Amino acid sequence: MEPFAPPSGPLTWIETLARLPVATVVFAMAVCIVLRLAIEPMHKRPLARFVSNFLDAIIYAGILVYLIIRPYLVQPFYIPSESMVPTLQVGDVVMVGKYSYRFSEPKRFDIVVFRAPDWALNPWQTPGKTDFVKRLIGLPGDVIEIKAGEGLYLNGKRIEEKYISGIPQYSMKIIDGIVYEYNDFGDVWKGGPNMNRVPVIDDAERERVLRTPSQPIPKGKYLMLGDNRNGSSDSHHWGLLDANRVVGKALFVFWPPSRIGPANRTPLPQVE
Repeated sequence: MEPFAPPSGPLTWIETLARLPVATVVFAMAVCIVLRLAIEPMHKRPLARFVSNFLDAIIYAGILVYLIIRPYLVQPFYIPSESMVPTLQVGDVVMVGKYSYRFSEPKRFDIVVFRAPDWALNPWQTPGKTDFVKRLIGLPGDVIEIKAGEGLYLNGKRIEEKYISGIPQYSMKIIDGIVYEYNDFGDVWKGGPNMNRVPVIDDAERERVLRTPSQPIPKGKYLMLGDNRNGSSDSHHWGLLDANRVVGKALFVFWPPSRIGPANRTPLPQVE
């Protein structure tokens, strides 16, 4: 499990407002509308006009932000762990473009926010409502392998990843849509539907994994890895991600002020 740092100070308000349920927002706007109508007969009084204008602002802002901008355009996302260090730091707030993938597919090496699989969650995280942020490393059809002490191999070629915090100290391959992690001692773990780094104890399966070359990623699946390769709970633990879980693309960091800038700040690998 990754260490988790909850937001504090002004970030608490940002995170709370960013994740207000639509039902709560609709109820709040309904209350504001009722109050607005109730004071309408008194609109000639200065205080009533002030309250009326204030309620109008809340109603219009609620419609704009929660019913248009957040569902369809952009939403802030708080970084709670070190899984994307050094690219994203704990406490960063990134703006996520939800429109980014409405007209095009995610691209390799994008930083992507997605709805986490239930079996990947920490005990205190809410199933179905928790988002993760990782880098998209493997697209459908890609053959991905990681060799301990060497790094990432994409379709048979080693890829230099300048954005990672260190060379992976684990080996990984994909077989029959299941992600397997293994070491030089013959220990094997697997991740996939309802499996989060489960030890492989069957000798025949373990031998097959060690002998079989990595296979292409199935259609409709992505391989998601953190830039902090040795300290990230990602696809090498809990398996491939269903494409329909993608929420959007991390565009830029807007908090704290000292970190303002694009989410991707390091040159990406050039893949033929």
